[in-house]
Amino acid sequence: MNEEINIETVEAPANTPESKGSPLQENVIARSEATKQSQGITPAERRGVPSGAPETPEDTGKLAEMETALGEANQSLNARSEDCDRLKAALDDAVNAYRKLAISSSPLYSDDMISGSSVEEIDASIKKVNGLVKKMRSTLEAELKDLTVPAGAPERSAPDLSGLSPRDKIKQGILSDKNK
Repeated sequence: MNEEINIETVEAPANTPESKGSPLQENVIARSEATKQSQGITPAERRGVPSGAPETPEDTGKLAEMETALGEANQSLNARSEDCDRLKAALDDAVNAYRKLAISSSPLYSDDMISGSSVEEIDASIKKVNGLVKKMRSTLEAELKDLTVPAGAPERSAPDLSGLSPRDKIKQGILSDKNK
């Protein structure tokens, strides 16, 4: 409502009776000057009544009712805005609690793995981590299948001398006697 009117941009069309110097332009210029001086618009001007026109008691009463209704609407808006801020803070607290609960529910999750500012984002992050864990688990299981390690040490038995020549058998016998 406290807009200044630029006089250069307000012109009446040339084919209308309101040309330069017309009552319409004089009214606009007068309103512009009043706005510049007072930095506000009078109640009569708010209703579109030209400046200098007399106000009626009915107009003043309607204006007062409208201003009262506007004040009540502003109070209601402020109250709803405060409620909205309070609810946003409660939602943020609930989301943070859900994130902490999700992280503590499994040793597979860490603080940097689970992220998000909403429940949906946290759920998507958990699904992503679960998919990664599943993929790594299957890769590790495949690698472990390829590695076979005997369950224990083999039985101790005498060396197999059947493939040796008689001379090598004698050498083996002499060596085994020295080790005793």
